[in-house]
Amino acid sequence: MTAVMPLFAPLYTVGSERAEVRWLSIVYETDPARLDEVLPRPLTLSDRAEVIVWGADFVRAKFQGESGTRELPRYTQGGIAVRARHLGEEVAYPLVSYITGPNHGFTGRELFGLPKKQARAVELTEQDDEVTMSITTAGDIEIVRAIGRIGATLPAQELVPSWFGRQRTVKLIPSATGTGYDVRQLTAVPFTFDEQRDVRAVDAELALTHAPADPVAMLPCLRVQHAAIGDMLLGVGYGRYLGEPETLPVWGRL
Repeated sequence: MTAVMPLFAPLYTVGSERAEVRWLSIVYETDPARLDEVLPRPLTLSDRAEVIVWGADFVRAKFQGESGTRELPRYTQGGIAVRARHLGEEVAYPLVSYITGPNHGFTGRELFGLPKKQARAVELTEQDDEVTMSITTAGDIEIVRAIGRIGATLPAQELVPSWFGRQRTVKLIPSATGTGYDVRQLTAVPFTFDEQRDVRAVDAELALTHAPADPVAMLPCLRVQHAAIGDMLLGVGYGRYLGEPETLPVWGRL
């Protein structure tokens, strides 16, 4: 078995991922009522209505599975996830992530249900003590723009909030008949953040722009609570199914 999709001219190897990344996290407070609207049950609101916007330069990444190991060319990716609660745990529900270049990263969508979309550009740039991160959709709308000043050194564990490592996705594969889904599963996907280093605080400003197909601005940034930049080894392991979600909130239109 080759464990690839599609069968002809496959773009990727299905497997667990390890990547050396330069990573920027921005965690902000939002309207809890709006956040609750996007959560599929059984996920519920956390005591803290938080959103993470992240951008990353995947300097070196590889997938390792039964068909071998595939190393990927350098690429950038960014995304947005919200904090939620599931069975007493603080978890992350990823709303969307954006990837540039060939669709090699889309294995995360096919395998785990991670909500990946092709983007025109995801930029993470640094000059002296200033950092800029932006996401421009395939429709050429810059929906995320963050500008910050890099400051003091932080403890390594402050690069990424702990709840972001416990991802809960909804994996959906529509039926070819046009009715219902062949797969409809709440999925636990473990993320690990190892070898975190050179972690610095960022005094960040964040702007979100509405786009009909990418309504990220529906979760307004009331206050940036924490921002940090640094290097780490990102790991994404195999997931496990947790059962069918009770509700499927859908936002945005094509």
